[in-house]
Amino acid sequence: MHKLSINTPQNVKFEYNLASLGSRIIAFAIDYFIIMCYAIMVYYMVSRLGLFSTSDPWLTAGIYMLILLPAFFYPFLMETFFNGQTIGKMIMRIKVVKIDGTRASIYQYFIRWVCSIVDIFLCAGALGISSIIATKHAQRIGDIAADTTVISTKQNMALQQTLFAEITQEYTVTFPQVMRLSDKDANIIKDIYKKGYERKDYNIILALSNKLVELLDVKPHMRPEEFIDVVIKDYYYTFRDR
Repeated sequence: MHKLSINTPQNVKFEYNLASLGSRIIAFAIDYFIIMCYAIMVYYMVSRLGLFSTSDPWLTAGIYMLILLPAFFYPFLMETFFNGQTIGKMIMRIKVVKIDGTRASIYQYFIRWVCSIVDIFLCAGALGISSIIATKHAQRIGDIAADTTVISTKQNMALQQTLFAEITQEYTVTFPQVMRLSDKDANIIKDIYKKGYERKDYNIILALSNKLVELLDVKPHMRPEEFIDVVIKDYYYTFRDR
């Protein structure tokens, strides 16, 4: 799976798994199944109200199109209000982000939505699929225009396992000062670190690192995320038999 690597100004490195083509297609299919269901429901509702039997077909068409507007704007509105995700993307656990890994703006979501007319609908998706396959960051034309890409959020689910992957019988504790921490402290540290990692927010990582330096009274010669990772491993190794 292709990855998107980001280095922050503080030299904290975050790595994303780019969403696969298959997951994006399935998410798209789910979303447009929802839209089609909504359109059918609206048609049925308008029919039940007897509007199709009126003498003014323009009035009927106008009312029908007005009620369909939410479906027309569905991708743009969902991504704007749900942090880059539609229902299909939520189910497939993928999301739209800026190419630097941060949250996209409303303008960028709008550009993606407008460009979908060209790279998805006018050519039956062929242009969009070709662009996703050919570009380094798996971007369709809309992503290129908006400077965005689509990442998988599944990798974040495995963070807890990766934290302890290197704890073996031969593991050496780097900071014995972790004895000062309680189980509650360790769990809070792990949760905050996980939140910072998931949000790709290095300010959270830095704040947590600085707090641990103060609390443990140590001077780590490593990057903030490495220091936090070692502290968590040290704690769980120290109290592994408790």
